[in-house]
Amino acid sequence: MVRVVYMPPEPAPTVIDEPGPIPLTHHEILALVGPFTQRNRHVDLAASDRRQRRIDFKPLEHPAQTGDRGEAVPALREVLTLKNPYPGEFQLVRTLTAPSGLTATLEIIGTDPGLLLEQVEQVAPARQFPIRAGVPIARSYRIEPRPAAGPGQAPYWQVALLRAEARVAGTILRFNAKTGRGMPLEFELNAERDQRLKVPADLFAVLGWEWRPMREIGKHWRGSVRVAKDEPARSAAAEQCIGRAIEHLAGTLARPPAEFHSRYSSARWRVTFQRAIPLLVGLGLLFATPAVRFLELDDHSLLRMLIFHSPPILMIGLFALPEMPVIELPPFPRPLTTTAWVAT
Repeated sequence: MVRVVYMPPEPAPTVIDEPGPIPLTHHEILALVGPFTQRNRHVDLAASDRRQRRIDFKPLEHPAQTGDRGEAVPALREVLTLKNPYPGEFQLVRTLTAPSGLTATLEIIGTDPGLLLEQVEQVAPARQFPIRAGVPIARSYRIEPRPAAGPGQAPYWQVALLRAEARVAGTILRFNAKTGRGMPLEFELNAERDQRLKVPADLFAVLGWEWRPMREIGKHWRGSVRVAKDEPARSAAAEQCIGRAIEHLAGTLARPPAEFHSRYSSARWRVTFQRAIPLLVGLGLLFATPAVRFLELDDHSLLRMLIFHSPPILMIGLFALPEMPVIELPPFPRPLTTTAWVAT
């Protein structure tokens, strides 16, 4: 007896296509690019993507020029991109590319493409590629609307720093300013060819109290520097710190590692004390605790209440800090024994 078993195939799952953005029509493109063509900016149809509602404009070449400090700003290639992801909302992005391959962007979001273009053109390309110690720095910004500062004043646009990047003597130094209000400016140091850097943790911390020692993570180093909380002081302070870091890094890497300790000996000892402050505070509280029983305090005194509630108060204070303190026993600064900054 032969038994035949029929097993029908499982039905294919039903695929529901989510509605995507409606492609830009030819008439929409003509209506949007009017303010751009008036400024001799023409559409690059081959690079544009009508399905993604993105319009690219033909590149512009900015010749090399002299900056505010008399430095030579390299020639820059500019590309404008207008995005219209939703009706009535536009994003304009300017991308500048230097001959070295470094890129810097300037972005703005609003409802009027012509107004967005006016704000972008007010930021000179040379501002996004300053030169420090002969090193070009690619700085990216965002233009944000700000309300009126007071009665009788009009709203305005604020240029805020987003990130920066520079290549110094075989290394890449990147800064991230998008860390939030009141947060420090973060930076990362890498070798260009994925090699391991042999640098001290206090490489930038010797510049001042606002600089934190770096931490080695894999083949790169991460650190931070405290800057102002609010704009425009935050971007101005970040630009100054970035320029100072580039000059310091270029001058340090131009000399052998053996000279670093002798040049910054006192600053390195200051960094060691700075790193030991959380540990010293903890030890001070620990040794001061037994002395509380010798204090004659009234049952309803404010000091008594603060002493008995000090643990939760300290805990809340720690979490309220912009940076969580690191309790460590910092090593004493010693002369560097390496012969090169980058491992071969």
